[in-house]
Amino acid sequence: MSKYTTIRISIEDKEKLQRLAKLMGVKSLAETLRYVLDIAEKEIERYRADLSPVLASLKHARDVGETNAEEVDKYLYGES
Repeated sequence: MSKYTTIRISIEDKEKLQRLAKLMGVKSLAETLRYVLDIAEKEIERYRADLSPVLASLKHARDVGETNAEEVDKYLYGES
């Protein structure tokens, strides 16, 4: 048998859970919360990324002074 605990949430959060439960067609707020936590966990894992390539590319960055955003292609690819 699972162990249980009690958590405190704001009235507004409880109302949100109740609305979600109604949309999902479940009666239990615990089941609704479990489902929402599963979704949140998957989303967080989905966007977890290795930033080392980005940080490595910054080693090559340099100050180019004031630039004009309309000429971004020229800055990136050179004169054409």
